[in-house]
Amino acid sequence: MQQIRSLILAAAVIVSGSLGTSRALEAQHPDLLLTQAQRDSILKDYHNIFPLFGRQAIEKGFDLAKPAGVNVIGLAVKQGIEISDIGLSTGTNPIQPISAITFGKNSSTVYTGNLRAELWVLPFLSVYGLAGQAQANTTVEVATPINFTTSVDQNGTYAGIGLTGAMGIKKNFAVADINWAWTDLEKLDEPVRSRVLSLRYGRTFKVDQKKRLNVWLGAMKVSFATETNGSINLSEAIPPETVDQIKDRLENVENQPWYQELTPPQKAVVNTIVDKLLAAGGNDLVINYQLNKAPTKPWNMLVGGNLDFNKRWSLRSEIGFLERTSFLLNLAYRFDL
Repeated sequence: MQQIRSLILAAAVIVSGSLGTSRALEAQHPDLLLTQAQRDSILKDYHNIFPLFGRQAIEKGFDLAKPAGVNVIGLAVKQGIEISDIGLSTGTNPIQPISAITFGKNSSTVYTGNLRAELWVLPFLSVYGLAGQAQANTTVEVATPINFTTSVDQNGTYAGIGLTGAMGIKKNFAVADINWAWTDLEKLDEPVRSRVLSLRYGRTFKVDQKKRLNVWLGAMKVSFATETNGSINLSEAIPPETVDQIKDRLENVENQPWYQELTPPQKAVVNTIVDKLLAAGGNDLVINYQLNKAPTKPWNMLVGGNLDFNKRWSLRSEIGFLERTSFLLNLAYRFDL
């Protein structure tokens, strides 16, 4: 259903903003400390406002990255979602819970691109904002009272903010990242609120005088607001080709055991939907809905790497696996501030 696709999209696109690994990590490794001559050379022309206490960090030998950055990020994600407690109505009638409707295995594939601007406020703390667009294809299986599967595409836009904290442990580093995002979709009454928490532990390698390579292993948790309200045209929720497959199972719906257990207001909703489907495929019927949703598996694993070509340019890639699969590619440009 279109509303379900919206929810999955909201969860997925937030993953694209949660990758907070930064070149500043290597600045905290004692084994990569600057020599006294290098410290003096950098401080001689150092005029950055950020990060705060940056001069003091350099004096202690930390090779800080340029504090501000712009990132171009592309991401592909496939994940599952659980749907429950669905309620429906038509027109101005109140929502009626329809417990007879249950769902099977639902999955979504999302392709998204976003821009992210970040600033290291402190040598160990970064703040960032992001905005982007996404395209999603979602497959939803309705298990009962009638089993059928629908698959539809849709687009969305989103924006968010986040924080990244990092610390070095010799040549190793630890990163914690959290962000919040809001996804705006036409079929929802309000933007979907999402939150992503990710943890990474990795190691830095000095390739040469300019290049650094960071590699890491981590975990990510995706969560979002559980209750969603909206409206959708019935023909979008149940495409015409699907209607043809289920018509014969709808013609005598009043004789079905699940239908007989409904209350009169619930029967009125079902009757309206069934009549429209049988008569015209639902082309002119708008359904109001309410449901709860959650990722099938909130946590997944991450493995990735980041290559700094120099102080300004870096390229990052990350793969997600176990329950949620993803592939990310990130090109970053950094500058003084």
